[in-house]
Amino acid sequence: MKKNLVRVVLAVIVAILIAWIGFATQLPRQRPAADIQVELTAENIERGRYLAVNVLQCVDCHSERDWNLYGGPPVEPIGAGRACMTRETIAAGVNAGQERFPGRLCIRNITPDEETGLGSWTDGEIIRAVREGVNKDGKGLFPIMPYFIYKNVADDDIQAVVAWLRSMQPVRSVRPERQIDFPMNMLVQLWPEPFDSPAHAPDRADPVAYGKYLATVARCGFCHTPKDPQSMKGFEGREFAGGMPFFLNGRTMYTMNLTPHESGLGSWSKEQFIGLFRSRVARVAVEPTANTLMNWNAFGAMSDEDLGALYDFFMTLPPVPYQQEPT
Repeated sequence: MKKNLVRVVLAVIVAILIAWIGFATQLPRQRPAADIQVELTAENIERGRYLAVNVLQCVDCHSERDWNLYGGPPVEPIGAGRACMTRETIAAGVNAGQERFPGRLCIRNITPDEETGLGSWTDGEIIRAVREGVNKDGKGLFPIMPYFIYKNVADDDIQAVVAWLRSMQPVRSVRPERQIDFPMNMLVQLWPEPFDSPAHAPDRADPVAYGKYLATVARCGFCHTPKDPQSMKGFEGREFAGGMPFFLNGRTMYTMNLTPHESGLGSWSKEQFIGLFRSRVARVAVEPTANTLMNWNAFGAMSDEDLGALYDFFMTLPPVPYQQEPT
């Protein structure tokens, strides 16, 4: 009886070891970074700047933000990273001391500094990280980096972003390596997925289709679709309906309903929609406790054509009543 029990225990230990070795060696799922060299043309760089700053808002996460100004615009040096999220606090200045991170995660320097930034990365490695969630060393990125959304960025657009990143002034900004607690350190390796299909943006001549593309990659759907707090999947039938809670400086705020329901954009004209964004471009002083996570001055600098395409897409959505989710 005892011998059988010992055999069972040993078999379980061996199975766990085999599973652990497989986990450590086979994950994250990944493909080799593409052998690609982005064209550093003036047109590519300017397109990449517009996307990275105003649409994808890469610099919002990878820079410190001034929460004394409305929308918390990023501050110099742009792209040099920002404060670490730790077990003690999620980040200095935003909900300081109120939320804890399972370990330590420091938002990285994305300037082309050779030692502390992206200077030693190939173009293919940068693109793989942005769209597939795998870093230069083949490790899974923590999904605060929205690679699961950026996989939808068109090939031409992602290459333009890389061109702009290459054109930035290198900044030496040392960030501690991450330390993620169990079991999150294992889950991070499970989520990345290879993406090797061509991705193309819709024709701008179709503003609804192009607006849908922008609403995806600019994360409108991610923030304005309420989610199940357990699965973090959006509730079916409530896409873009708002009511999703976000937290800043001890205050709870809820996203707006973007559907054409009367509680959303139902009575808005395209001119009013664009005008709202334009009215919030200026950097206006505000008490940090009255601020918003949405960087209005960045989104407000999007082109009329792109903001108009967003409006056209939103107005095709099924009208859904606004409902606030519990915090």
